[in-house]
Amino acid sequence: MNLFKESNSRKIFIRRHSAEGASQIAECELCRLGPEDIEEMAALHNGVAKGLSRDIFASSTYEELERFLSDEGLSIGIRHKGKLVTARTIKMGRAWTDEALEAYEIKLDEDERPAVTGFCVVDWEFRGNNVQYLTQYLVEDIVAETHTSLITTVSPKNIFSLDNILTCNFRIVGIKEVYGGYLRFILKKDFRPSLLPIWTHGYLQIPIRDKSAQMKAIAEGYAGYKLVRKHKSGFHILYAKTAAA
Repeated sequence: MNLFKESNSRKIFIRRHSAEGASQIAECELCRLGPEDIEEMAALHNGVAKGLSRDIFASSTYEELERFLSDEGLSIGIRHKGKLVTARTIKMGRAWTDEALEAYEIKLDEDERPAVTGFCVVDWEFRGNNVQYLTQYLVEDIVAETHTSLITTVSPKNIFSLDNILTCNFRIVGIKEVYGGYLRFILKKDFRPSLLPIWTHGYLQIPIRDKSAQMKAIAEGYAGYKLVRKHKSGFHILYAKTAAA
């Protein structure tokens, strides 16, 4: 059942941190955002984006924020005592998603209708709660009603977000410079039962910094599915073959 079919909001209880060091459970409201929330979402978005390199976070323009809050997009938020503390966005309109897919240069089936993720921003007081992970699963309930898959991008330098998105069962299907020349993993999650399985016996373990080895694996029919950390050599990504049984 769609989370917002019977109501525009739901209660959610997550941890809040104070500047003084206190931490306690806070009652919050999970809600659908609309055009009337533009200024509040812009303030939260800009506050998080401030000081971050586009190598980590590709910030959106005010016009793009308006599109996320229109019929072209999907935006959900979390409020605490009326204040917006989390916002997650999705590109839903066909023309808008086609723009993104052209830049990503990934192959899709002709009958697919993908949506494309925008961003997820969280107020510092509510970070460390796996809110990115939680809201990702919640938006899928809405997106899957009208779309066959969800496409996203993550910087190889943003380890926290990459681990989150792989845990949500996305697969790395491409590596591409986008957003004006910044390297990104291109990941996909298919909602259709016909999606080819990945065969994790006999996986490849590739250092996250080895771009050429990962691109070679993808070209040979492998997809990245898990992030692991080695004590001496840092982060690696596990790639497995995608094929019919």
